Amino acid sequence: MTSSGLPDDAWHLPSLAEGLPPVPPPELDPYLDAAAVCLARHGISRTSVPDIARELGISRTTVYRQVGTVEQAARLLLARELHRFLAHLPAVLAGAVGPDALTKLFAAVVLFARDHPVLAKVLADEPELIGPFLTRELPELVDRVSAIATPLLDRAMDAGLVHSRDSAVLAESLVRTMISLVLAPPRGDLAAFLDQTVLPLLAP
Repeated sequence: MTSSGLPDDAWHLPSLAEGLPPVPPPELDPYLDAAAVCLARHGISRTSVPDIARELGISRTTVYRQVGTVEQAARLLLARELHRFLAHLPAVLAGAVGPDALTKLFAAVVLFARDHPVLAKVLADEPELIGPFLTRELPELVDRVSAIATPLLDRAMDAGLVHSRDSAVLAESLVRTMISLVLAPPRGDLAAFLDQTVLPLLAP
């Protein structure tokens, strides 16, 4: 058992990352770093490939060849950031036990998303992008993240740490709640909010 009270492989990166887009190769990091700077500075709709090229001091042709369009670069950046976040989960969850580990994970995801400079820019200055995202991308996002969360919940239920129920339904419910908290955080303390709303769903 880990310090979180879950089975030893609960936070094993490959299992948690299953279903996510693959990690971009490390040689793309300079391009993705430059894209992140530009996206946080200008927003998604106002960033161009020439902006990324200027940030790197290279030709736009090279940027196109390495990461494609701005939208493609943003998708690669998202994939990289998600995998980096998962790699830090063991440290984030150190000392948490049972359902508390899952609410701590929940809070970490929400705070990671809210604090990311690119998403913060979009939420603050480009709210018009949220509607199309919810229409086109949200169903697939819910399915992907729910598929990642379901085996984690299964392991926690098997260990008697989380109330036994349909893990797929619970995962989808948690993911939908998580996304709503990213888009519209609670007025008060996030941890206190989760203790009142999510923890009762998980307690064995």
